[in-house]
Amino acid sequence: MVRDLQTRSERRGEADFETVWSFRLERYDDAGQRVMLIPVEMRGLGFEGSIHDGDQVRTCGRMRGGTLRVKRLENVTTGAAVQAKRTPKIVWVFSILFLCFVLAFMGWVFSVLFFGNSPGEPGPIP
Repeated sequence: MVRDLQTRSERRGEADFETVWSFRLERYDDAGQRVMLIPVEMRGLGFEGSIHDGDQVRTCGRMRGGTLRVKRLENVTTGAAVQAKRTPKIVWVFSILFLCFVLAFMGWVFSVLFFGNSPGEPGPIP
């Protein structure tokens, strides 16, 4: 069960912000007694779906510093899947292609500066 849901924004780079949801999960046994209290944190550019105090959720993630970090959960109360939005894959693909282009260009500049000729040009005649 979700308790004490808090939302905040944190700076991620110079112009980007990341939304952070912090809350506690209360686990109960069959007799209705609380048996465990787990701090949880979700981070993303935004979120698809929603949760509110009192919602029952199901999730898994990694424990870091005593806090369960999750990227996705199931809101059992509403039946909705809730997940953090991330940087789109197409942005990563273009970033990697751009990096490859920059490295190839730097290699070409290095070869021209240190070997004195451009690829495809004949070298000096001995």
